[in-house]
Amino acid sequence: MEIVAQILSILSCAGIIFSFQMKNNRHLFLTQTIAAAGFGISYLLLGAFAGFLNNAIAFTNTFVLLSSRLRKKYIMYLICAAYVAVPFISLYLFNETWTIINIIATVISFIIPIMQIAYTVATWKNDGKTIRTVRLFAVTPAWLSYNIVMFYIGGIICESFNILSIIVSFIRHRKDGFEK
Repeated sequence: MEIVAQILSILSCAGIIFSFQMKNNRHLFLTQTIAAAGFGISYLLLGAFAGFLNNAIAFTNTFVLLSSRLRKKYIMYLICAAYVAVPFISLYLFNETWTIINIIATVISFIIPIMQIAYTVATWKNDGKTIRTVRLFAVTPAWLSYNIVMFYIGGIICESFNILSIIVSFIRHRKDGFEK
């Protein structure tokens, strides 16, 4: 299962990296929805439940952003509340053996939802520059830390390339080249 999970994570990684090169936010959200589903499944296969839950919520968030009918402010609040619940659900519902790795991963899993909430708010503002900035300086460092601790190869590669991809998108699209 671990090999399947790592391969799926690398494929999902390609989708996330590609998403930041899109000028249109709808295409960015669509690509990230598909990638979040892949990452969620791969985290589940690895037994990284906090990673799975965070990606399930990320999938829901980007899916909602694709639909003007579902895009209601109270839904954004529900998504943010779900992120707050993730580390508690992961900590209390899944019986994990407590090792130093799990303790570090748990600490990081309390930081990730805060960063994901910032990213959720940025995506709901629909400003490409803000989306990429929050991803570069908040979300990516948090996930990179988690993936290093969990030795999640696809996640490590993805977040490393996300940094480069976002920087390239800033260079390519300049200051005003993103959809607002």
